[in-house]
Amino acid sequence: MTAAAVTLTRSHAAVRLEAGGGETHTRLTITAGSDRPGSWWLATLPADCATAPGLRDHARAVHRVLQDGAACALRGDGLLVESGRVTTRVTCGGREATVSRRTYLLVRDRDRVLHLEDGPGPPPGLPWTAAAHPSDIRPGDPVVLGPAALLALTAAAQEEGGAPAGSGSGCSSPYPPHDFPLRNLVTATGRPPADLCQACELLARPERWLVPHGTFGTGTRHPAAPRRRPRAAFPRRALLLDSLTPCGRSADGSPAWFAAYCLVDGAQQSRGRELLRATGAPAALLEETGAGCAPSRPALARDPIGRESYAHAPCVTTTLTAGRLIAPALP
Repeated sequence: MTAAAVTLTRSHAAVRLEAGGGETHTRLTITAGSDRPGSWWLATLPADCATAPGLRDHARAVHRVLQDGAACALRGDGLLVESGRVTTRVTCGGREATVSRRTYLLVRDRDRVLHLEDGPGPPPGLPWTAAAHPSDIRPGDPVVLGPAALLALTAAAQEEGGAPAGSGSGCSSPYPPHDFPLRNLVTATGRPPADLCQACELLARPERWLVPHGTFGTGTRHPAAPRRRPRAAFPRRALLLDSLTPCGRSADGSPAWFAAYCLVDGAQQSRGRELLRATGAPAALLEETGAGCAPSRPALARDPIGRESYAHAPCVTTTLTAGRLIAPALP
């Protein structure tokens, strides 16, 4: 007897506000069916039909409150707020088997994920109390890698062959539009995993959708997975690198990076408005890393070929100091 066809439809509606980019509305729907292996359909709606007013009003309100509260450090730069809703419908043999809806709120500063939670509740505030300038950095300040910076180095090292290939973060993406474990399909339809895998890859491999903002791409790379580490206390004072973005090579041929950063001094954090320029090969920099000094958090992962995804990663200590890592400012 032929198994009943399974159809999965996932819709992502979102309103995103970001500095310099204005306000964008997105509504995307992807449909995959087990009766047509390897086939899927992606549909979009016009911007004026994209999102419910509730998402728009909520995103605007959260952005305004956070922007006003951290104006001294932000000056309109870097803050992104996204309010979204994900709806998943599964039918089996033409009958609805399950439907689920998730709302979420994402707050980012550049690549640093400050808040990514289900529901509309915003973060209590942003972590900075002031702005930092490169002249505030001391050469002896210890360097801590934030989650996005660690993921960027790990991915770059794997790309260059300087680190063993990983299998991903070992868990579902923390970004709600990407998170639909296969067990949900098995429970809803009664079909065994092997059957679903054979029927349609997109039904069984939701990590194929791991790109931000509901774009449902089909890239094959997992987010690079940092290794397990011992635990240590966060340094009392440190230069915390929020992200590392490749930017060519320095004069001596070493890989160069743009680094977003903040200065941590006790309970105080000061946000760097400018980007620093760092140098070092990714594998060599990873060899300088030590213990995890903060719990794993959601982070935006950018790999060397430009694909974006989300994963979990901790902050980690290093044996580096600011004077060793950060290139001198150009005159």
